Amino acid sequence: MKYFFSLFIMLFALAACQTPESNSASQLPYSIKAEVGEEQATGYVYHDQNENRKKDASEPGIAGVAVSNGTDIVQTNADGAWELPVSDDAVIFLVKPKDWMTPVNDDFLPQFYYLHKPNGYPDNYKYKATEPTGPLPAEINFPLYPETSSDDFKIVVFGDPQPYSIKDVDFFAEDIVTELIDRTDLEFGITMGDIVGDDLELFSPVNQAVAKIGIPWHNVLGNHDVNYMAPNDKMSSATYESVFGPATYAFVYGDVHFIVVDDVIHKDEAGSRSYTGGLRPDQFEFVENYLGTVPKDDLIVISMHIPLVEHGRSFRQSDQKKLFDLLKDFPHTLSISAHTHVQEHKYFHQDSTDWQRPEPHHHFNVGTTSGSWWNGMRNENDVPHTMMRDGTPNGYSFINFKGAEYVIDWKSAGSPMNHQMNVHVPRGIVSGSADTTLLTVNFFNGDEYSELSYRINGSDAWQPMQQVYKPDPYFEKLGDRWKRFKAMKFRKQWNADTTVDLPALDGWDLPQPVYSSHLWEANIGTDWPVGRHLIEVEAKDRYGRTFSAYHMMRVVEE
Repeated sequence: MKYFFSLFIMLFALAACQTPESNSASQLPYSIKAEVGEEQATGYVYHDQNENRKKDASEPGIAGVAVSNGTDIVQTNADGAWELPVSDDAVIFLVKPKDWMTPVNDDFLPQFYYLHKPNGYPDNYKYKATEPTGPLPAEINFPLYPETSSDDFKIVVFGDPQPYSIKDVDFFAEDIVTELIDRTDLEFGITMGDIVGDDLELFSPVNQAVAKIGIPWHNVLGNHDVNYMAPNDKMSSATYESVFGPATYAFVYGDVHFIVVDDVIHKDEAGSRSYTGGLRPDQFEFVENYLGTVPKDDLIVISMHIPLVEHGRSFRQSDQKKLFDLLKDFPHTLSISAHTHVQEHKYFHQDSTDWQRPEPHHHFNVGTTSGSWWNGMRNENDVPHTMMRDGTPNGYSFINFKGAEYVIDWKSAGSPMNHQMNVHVPRGIVSGSADTTLLTVNFFNGDEYSELSYRINGSDAWQPMQQVYKPDPYFEKLGDRWKRFKAMKFRKQWNADTTVDLPALDGWDLPQPVYSSHLWEANIGTDWPVGRHLIEVEAKDRYGRTFSAYHMMRVVEE
């Protein structure tokens, strides 16, 4: 009887351990041995109980934490120990696990890595990187602190602050950062690359500004964050690494696995500014190894700078397919980028792209904090009116995660949260003058799943609007204005005027308008009585939420 009871218990336990393959995740070994030409790095991940960032004898190790050399991944054993091979140009880092937090420095940058650069950086670098780090330490230990985390959390996402001068950093600090001071509902923030605009000495003032928000801040490397003097792609991130750590890494909050990839492939030529979007083989290997540790029902968020949707010079289609191959077993995925200075939601469908799942893959290209590179006339706060070229006001995004689900919102800088669209109609419509008068709505966070309708003067009948792909009419007017300024040689006259004490009108002209992916139109005609009429617009987003906006229409006599 005891035999059969024991056998039943053993079979029950075995069945309990065999979870469905759709939700399985592998447990990696704690040690990978070094081969010829490599060194063996060893250490511990531990609970830093006294928060002195040193492993004391009484402090316990933490099991099951992923540690990587940028390609290989191990998971700590019961004592928190790990072992990895490293080259003479390596960044060793842990993957922040759920319910634990890494230390942050004075700029609230997570400290989860160790730079092993015994040779330092090349002598020709204009922007310095890591000085020679010396021999590999006997132990590389990573402290963690317990964190009471939730599966329901919100983050803030910045696209391209991209300052080219300290004055641009001031614009960024005043226009963006100050709005987020004292927020208590944000878990962390992330900047999606182009942290600076080529001048890597601006990393520090940008970080000092962002630190005032007071939350952990992650970063993505952009094409304007690379060291152009690097002789190859791998070394182009050296200056970035000396400030932020690895350019390809991962971390976990709740049931969400954030995988950050450096998708800016720098040309193998010192001094070149050429690049291509894609991933190196070692980066693909890291992503594949890490995905092997992720439960299939969790949410995967791939964060990059160059949009996944751009091909050719911007992003290699072959690399897009490789990434989709790695994600094919995960039903919950999202990818985020920036780079293009427009806001766009792109969906990859199984029947028309290389995406291999029945549910579409959502790629979000976040709008930029810098708008159109901090260009445009100054507003009442002496900050440029820097609308993006698709008609989206500059700003930032919030993403709220709950389990494997998420909701994305856009916040226009300097405007209330309910400013979600701009409504355009001609001023002074002549009654009965024409058959066509366009009502145009730019629903900033809209996409192919959005539905827009309108009514005039409170009519009971809502009329549907048609999504169109064309330039935003308001930004076209701004562009025409700048063309006129240029023809008048306005900048030259402004800077040459000595009769008034004015700062130089610096910066560039506004860029050319581009087609917007979140524009809707309706023909309201001109058959309206003379006077004022109220236009009400209702926008329903991909999550089923409804937003409203109002606009006055003036009709005059013929």
